[in-house]
Amino acid sequence: MTRFFAVPLIALFLMVACAPDWGHGDCADGAYSCAGSTLRHCVGTSSAHASWQDVETCVSPQVCRVNAAGPDATLGAPIENGCFDPNAYCHGGAVSCTWLFGADPDLWSCLLRASDQTLRWTRTVCGAQVPKAMCFEDPGTPAACFEVVEICTANSSKCEGNVVLNCSTVPIFIDNKAVFDWDRTDCTLGGRVCRVVSPGGASCVNP
Repeated sequence: MTRFFAVPLIALFLMVACAPDWGHGDCADGAYSCAGSTLRHCVGTSSAHASWQDVETCVSPQVCRVNAAGPDATLGAPIENGCFDPNAYCHGGAVSCTWLFGADPDLWSCLLRASDQTLRWTRTVCGAQVPKAMCFEDPGTPAACFEVVEICTANSSKCEGNVVLNCSTVPIFIDNKAVFDWDRTDCTLGGRVCRVVSPGGASCVNP
């Protein structure tokens, strides 16, 4: 019986001793951390080979912060990593449109909080304003609440002669207003005709 069990046990020891070293990452890929005054970013080709890389070193009196909004931040506030003044948990004057659980985006502004004189994110619910507004930003337009002007109802369509009018789901921005207007498609150009194909819906169809 001793010989019968000896072979599998020896094989097991050899398998463990000769097993390849799959490697263990130093951090979670994509994570950020502060090592003293230096901001680090975890980068790797896979989670098993990720390691910390220095991003920037903060110059005193600035300090390194990760998830800088702070433990008492309002839910949904933008999260930043980097170098901040001692009294700042965001960068003064910064603005951002941020979504929360699928709701319309809110406007967040980095403002000085009177209670403790620290820079913190402050939320503005654009959709609760009167008249109604929406938050919008793009590379050429800083985030802001734009008044909504609905010339038509989003996702609706109709025929105007042989032209299909579709209400755009994406507004155009004119004079600080988000305008929902009709997009026009001339069915004649494709040899077709405009027909109402469902309640509130029109399309170009073959005659």
